[in-house]
Amino acid sequence: MAGGYTGRYLDVDLTTGDIRTLRMSSGEALPYIGGKGVAALLLHRLLPPGTQPLSPQNVVVINTGPLTDTGTPGSSRFNLSTKSPLTGLIASSNCGGRFGLHLKRAGYDGVVLRGRAPRPVWLEIDGEEVGLRDASHLWGKGALEVQEPVSREEGKLAIGPAGENLVRFACVMSGDRSLARCGVGAVLGSKNLKGATAKGGKKVPADDARALGEVKKAWAQALREHPVTGSMLRDYGTAVMVNRTNASFLLPTHNFARGSFDGAEDISGEALEELVVGRDGCHACPVRCGRVVADPHGGGRIRGPEYETLALLGSNLEIASLQRIFAWNHLCDELGMDTISAGAVLGTAMEMAEKGVLECGLRFGEPDGVERALEDIAYRRSLGDTLAEGARELAASRGMPEIAPHCKGLDLPGYHPRAAFGHALGYATANRGGCHINGGYLVFFEGSGNSFFAPYAWRGKASVVALMQNLMDAISSCGGCIFHAFIILPQALTARLMDTRIPMPVTRALTFTIRSMRLLDYLPRRALFFRLPVSSLPFLHALEATTGERFSFGDFLAAGERVFNLERLFNLREGMDPATADTLPGRMTGEAGASVSATDGRDVPITAMMPAYYRARGWDARGRPQARTLRRLGLDRL
Repeated sequence: MAGGYTGRYLDVDLTTGDIRTLRMSSGEALPYIGGKGVAALLLHRLLPPGTQPLSPQNVVVINTGPLTDTGTPGSSRFNLSTKSPLTGLIASSNCGGRFGLHLKRAGYDGVVLRGRAPRPVWLEIDGEEVGLRDASHLWGKGALEVQEPVSREEGKLAIGPAGENLVRFACVMSGDRSLARCGVGAVLGSKNLKGATAKGGKKVPADDARALGEVKKAWAQALREHPVTGSMLRDYGTAVMVNRTNASFLLPTHNFARGSFDGAEDISGEALEELVVGRDGCHACPVRCGRVVADPHGGGRIRGPEYETLALLGSNLEIASLQRIFAWNHLCDELGMDTISAGAVLGTAMEMAEKGVLECGLRFGEPDGVERALEDIAYRRSLGDTLAEGARELAASRGMPEIAPHCKGLDLPGYHPRAAFGHALGYATANRGGCHINGGYLVFFEGSGNSFFAPYAWRGKASVVALMQNLMDAISSCGGCIFHAFIILPQALTARLMDTRIPMPVTRALTFTIRSMRLLDYLPRRALFFRLPVSSLPFLHALEATTGERFSFGDFLAAGERVFNLERLFNLREGMDPATADTLPGRMTGEAGASVSATDGRDVPITAMMPAYYRARGWDARGRPQARTLRRLGLDRL
């Protein structure tokens, strides 16, 4: 068994209470690295095609990566994958909470959950002692409240009322961190699983502990010195993006009808920093991008909002009050609800009210009523029962599907696609739906204060989007944080990009030249043999020192590509039609005649972009992986 893996998964049948151990060798796991990659493989094996997401037959995989609990920066991250009740497709949600850390210490790479308990239960993992205990007395309580008695020496996760009531965008909380996207909390709620704890004293040895120690030291130093991780994120947290995206017409406003907000300065990272009472961060990470603020309702300190929350519950609703957003963010955490999807469905409801097709008591720019609406959603009270189905269903129910800001049913995060065409392509093709991470996060190069690529140029973007998607999936499968990928950019170049804009002719030339990266699809991955220094892409070196297996940059990209294609195959198996799924809402493309501001971005030529993307991926014209692509990736047996 290679270092970094225990080779064991807990297999829990909630219906019968039976618990056994599944074995997975490192040889099986390494091609997919771990995390979401191995989880997708297990879903292919264990989940019957066509399973309803909220049925007992759905399967949940909660697992770690080989870097989890190695002491590498951000090494507490873990993954949850299942079939999403919001999209009907694959769900993968990544979290910086401590449950995965302690699960590994208990001696397990992951947990597989099946069936439905006859009553609310809590999963307790204490090394070899694993059991289900009655949690009926916890049902109805908040996701943060039920975790308070749990010791810091244990990993923990829990759902809130939103998960219990099967809100389709309910999340799972681990401490005050969340597995937020795709409605994974509703799946646990459908299984009557209120939460879980894990603890143990085991340590998975690294293959070369001395080499790993050197990698950790160099990695941490690189993070401290880099302008993005050592300055932007450390000084202002993710909220640093608000003013930058606003200046680039990327900040969603008025339910994504516009890309800039007059009140952006009031909810910016700079304004937030004046109210910060503490900083927080993931285990072993020196960046510490989390923020702690005073609870507006009294009672101490609470987690401050991330950028996505500021965008979706702030500018998207045209609310410029940090104190209100603090309260709503904390309320969503307690209720167990994704703030991105909550902001999207509220924005959709506000626009429908504005157009006179829905009476909901919600108005853009008016915070009154938002807190009550969030509670009504979590408890499915009155109109909240309809809003709990999500923005896509809400808009479709009133004959206005083009105004719901989503891709494949998953609501868009805080970057407007009409001002970053590569990022827009990532949204349209991401496996879990409208996701900036799974989409490749190309917006970092197209806007948000940077202009390495011309944001409105689209020819040649396909290959770099695919490349970045592969990179993001490989990093996520390690158990790593995607923010650390920023250090692959040379410091001098990043510092330059943060302060100035490269002249448009240069950015256009760079954008078009990137088409040459399509050659990567025709070269053997081993041809990419070159070694990057630790300070450029530390994941490679950490994986080698941990597992004892050599990883070239090509190997790493190939693993990410394998994971991306594996999730694509899952979606196709579950009936996804690429012709209708790989797209954007009509208001983003100019189709359907939706009225949007002509000054805040441009219509995305998504139809024109898709053929080049399919070719770059090695897929056919219908968006399905070709046989030769599957053979190259070792997926032809699926």
